[in-house]
Order: sequence, then structure tokens, then C-alpha cells
Amino acid sequence: MKKVIYDCDNTMGISNRDIDDGLALLYLINNPEVELLGVTCTYGNDNIDYVYNQTIELMKEINCDIPVYKGRGGYKMKDYYAGVYINETSKNIEDVKKNEAAQFIVSMVHKYPEELSIIATGSMQNLYDASIIDQSIIANIKEIVLMGGITKPLKVGNKIMNELNFSVCPEGAFTVLNKATKLSVLTGNNCMDVEFTGDEFRALKKRFEEEGHKLKNEFVIRKIEKWMNEFKDEYGCDSIVLWDVIAAIYLTNPELFDDRFVTIRSKLDDFSIGYINTIRDYTENVTLSREDVFKIVDRYKDVELNIGRNVINLPTVKSSEEVNKKMIEIVHG
Repeated sequence: MKKVIYDCDNTMGISNRDIDDGLALLYLINNPEVELLGVTCTYGNDNIDYVYNQTIELMKEINCDIPVYKGRGGYKMKDYYAGVYINETSKNIEDVKKNEAAQFIVSMVHKYPEELSIIATGSMQNLYDASIIDQSIIANIKEIVLMGGITKPLKVGNKIMNELNFSVCPEGAFTVLNKATKLSVLTGNNCMDVEFTGDEFRALKKRFEEEGHKLKNEFVIRKIEKWMNEFKDEYGCDSIVLWDVIAAIYLTNPELFDDRFVTIRSKLDDFSIGYINTIRDYTENVTLSREDVFKIVDRYKDVELNIGRNVINLPTVKSSEEVNKKMIEIVHG
């Protein structure tokens, strides 16, 4: 069983906001292979107060007593679909130390060194603050799985979608992607390969009705339907992307994905738009395991472009159908 902290910007329940963090949270809570130690809230989809309040509300709705910790951030969303926001988060060290979400991360890494998995699907503010509080923290996390970043423009329907995870706290993204020793990133582009279609939802809803409204977490059916309608109004698509749920599924079932190890060379400015600049691909040697790749990286860290802390994994989904099936199986029963 994996010991996990989920760091998220959950806005499930807010109109015209994505529900993927909420679905990922339900997935982790209901997965028998996961011991969810706590949920840390950050900004991204909306400001920290909205995220924290919605997460508390969701936990009450499912009668779950897993602790929820509030992060920090002077972040205000101006236009969600256009990706327009203001971020005036303080860099004062005393404010950093007051971040209860970051303090929780630090305490759990100290308690479970090299045993803890962290999945982060919002801004990287909490992980960034944790690394300032204790510079050894990120290197002592067993594995980090992120949802965020782009390797090319993210096109949905006929519109370009702005990246809103790495870009809203570029210093945090830069720090995590350069310090983490075992890091997997489910990019926006790779997540686009997994669509939860209108047909799949209608089949789920029909099953829900035929079984007498007895599916686990039945309220989620209504929330998915509402978001699918809002997403269709904005992008003209009869499907949604499950973004953060895909990262959660990778954490528990990496066999459903193909690993792709790359060297990154992103500057801090690149992360202001969430861009991950890749310069070398290790997937030509398909016999290498994840552990083998990281050993090679350590061996050559002082040679080619100082790649020691700059190799990350960008997994791709093998089968959209299998990933969606896993989500439905765990979240809805």
C-alpha cells in the first residue's frame, strides 16, 4: 500500500470549473492500494479559499475524515477559460513558514523518508514552500507524480487552452522539476489522449438509473453531467479530459502507461507558460526500467549537460478505454 499526500486545486462544485481534482481525490480515497495521509490545498483552478472550502465540503459530502490542510497564495482568477489571473503571493520567509500545507508535507517526509508518494495537480506552491522550509525535502520523497505542463500548445476544439498548473507558480515548477529524483509528469498534451466521451457518460448514467441509484458516490454523476455541459458550451466538445484523474491512475497503475524518460532544459521563464523543454529522449532503449534510467542519470550527472536532476518521466496512456474503466471502477463502484 502506498502512503500518499494529494496536493490539489479542487473546485468540484463551483460552476464553470473543472471537476478533475475532485474525481482524483475520490479515486485515491476509494483505492484499496492507497493510504491517503492528507490532502493539501493550493491554488490554480481558483483562489486558495475557494479550493479549501470546496475540498472541505466534498469531504463532508462523502463522510471522510482524512485531514485537509490549507496552503497559501495571493492568487485571484479573473477569467478561467481565458486563463487570466493575478498572482501576488508573498515571498516573505515568515509567510512561507506559515503555510500549513507545506508544513504538513515536511512533517510527513520526515516521518516517512523515501516512503512517501506525492501527487500534485495544481500550482507547485506548497511543494515549493516545503523545499524552502527544508531544502532536503524534495529529494527524500519516494516519488512525485504531477499533472501539468505542456510540450506544445494545448488545443481543445478550435481554441487554445492555457496551462494553469506550472504557469501559475513557475518558481515552484522550476524547483520541483529540477530537484526531484523520481518524477513523473502527466502533461496536458499527453492527458489529451484520454477523453471521457458523452457516450461513456450516458452509459454510466444508464447503469446508475438501472441499478436503482445505488452507485457509490452517486452525487458525482450530477457533477460530471454539469461539467460536461459547461465544457461543451465553451469548447464545442461532447467529451471531457480527465486530467488529474489520469495522474492518480498512473500513481496506482503505471502498467497502464508507457514510460518516456527525457532530459529537460526548461528555463524559469519557460514555466511562466507551463512549457517543458525536452532535449533528449531515453525511450529508444526499451529494456531499461525506471530504476535503471535514474541510475544512468546519476552516473553521468557531471557529464552531458549536467543532467543529474533533470531527467523526468512523461508517461503516455496505452489505452484510453482502460484508464476510463479504472476510474469508473474505483470512483463509482
